[in-house]
Amino acid sequence: MPDQENKVGRYALALIFIGALGRLLLLVLWPHSSFAPSIDASYSVAAKDFLRLNFHAWGDRVPAYPLLIALCGLNLRALWVAQAVLGIASSLMIFDMAVRRTRHRLFSLFVGVACSLIPEVLEYEVGVATEALTGFLLVASLWLISRWGDAEEDMVRYPLALGSVVALAGLTRPLMICLVPVYFCFLVPLWPPAKMLERETLKKALFYALPVVVLIFGWCGFNFFNCGYFSPTTRAGQQLMDQVDPYVSLAPDRFGALRDAWIESRRQATGAADLINREVYLGALPEMERRTGKTEIQVNHDLASLALYLEIHHPLLCLRRVEQGWMQFWGQPDPKEVEWPEGGKVGPVEFVATAAKFLVREFKAAFLVLAFLSSLCVPLRLKVFTRLDYLIFAVAVWVSVFAAFTEFGENRRFGVPFYMLLVYTVLTQVWLWIAAASKKDSIE
Repeated sequence: MPDQENKVGRYALALIFIGALGRLLLLVLWPHSSFAPSIDASYSVAAKDFLRLNFHAWGDRVPAYPLLIALCGLNLRALWVAQAVLGIASSLMIFDMAVRRTRHRLFSLFVGVACSLIPEVLEYEVGVATEALTGFLLVASLWLISRWGDAEEDMVRYPLALGSVVALAGLTRPLMICLVPVYFCFLVPLWPPAKMLERETLKKALFYALPVVVLIFGWCGFNFFNCGYFSPTTRAGQQLMDQVDPYVSLAPDRFGALRDAWIESRRQATGAADLINREVYLGALPEMERRTGKTEIQVNHDLASLALYLEIHHPLLCLRRVEQGWMQFWGQPDPKEVEWPEGGKVGPVEFVATAAKFLVREFKAAFLVLAFLSSLCVPLRLKVFTRLDYLIFAVAVWVSVFAAFTEFGENRRFGVPFYMLLVYTVLTQVWLWIAAASKKDSIE
């Protein structure tokens, strides 16, 4: 056993070396490519406010990622190093999961390297965006389950750690709060009902819920005392308006001031496709504040009411928009990917990135096929997939649906934190099927 652990350790060191080398190579080649890192200045502003102990506008962003920026001293190079470390740590957890699933170290190293060097993931590690931290927390939550999911004797540390990681994911990106009930249903058996009243089940439920309640509800309570609204973020109105933007003219007159200002700003917007929603909101906000006499936070609250009214009273239009957002999440090419390069020349970085994005889209399609097959295996009681596989399918599909109903415009980004899990699931499942077929042939 110690010899086997040493061999696994050597593969892990090789994965760390390859991951670090790939990121250093990217840093060297980046200035010679046309790619620009994604930088959201609002996170840096929130980090500066934290360092100045100014919490007046902190409801604008959830706290986890601004705290990471603050810990890096507002230094973008230090932030990149921190996010690179998170990416390499995520690949190590993927490697460990693959070893436990396939019992093949070399193949698991290949899976870890493939996940570690996904170009779109590396792009967000360089920038100021939540993808790296969110992806790390998602992988960590599933790694915890793969390592201690069957440890019935540990009823405290495992659910407490899982609840903490899931809560931090929600405080990194509010969309991930929708995962809280998914993990709870996986952790706590809901059938038969009598089992829910057992002491062990109640203990797991309590220690899972404790960090979720303290962290998420504590943050919502902070926002309530800070700005008057019990919610994770004050941006919900802006995000929901992006969802109902095509049919906002159908809003009734009681929303007239908001509706008219939004439509007028929409006419004047001339930005890129991925920036135009933000431009419409910023253009309409001053007029909304003037007409209503309210602050930005109060206007956002009213915009959320307007958007929810339209979604409820125009469900077919809502579903059409949801379909578009869901397709974006699962790999619809963005406008930059369908543009031809000037002069027909493509640099090596652009070529590798384009090829990798194509492969990732194929992995997404394969993942959806596997998710569909898994749904057929449940009623037929076929033991093709493990409980962890089912959880990964449920988490990714549920988040994609929830994102499609609540936001529009950056849904492609919301899928980036899942890339490692998608690649891991498809590669390991294909490997297991090939190994099973080979074993069957050898027996015959």
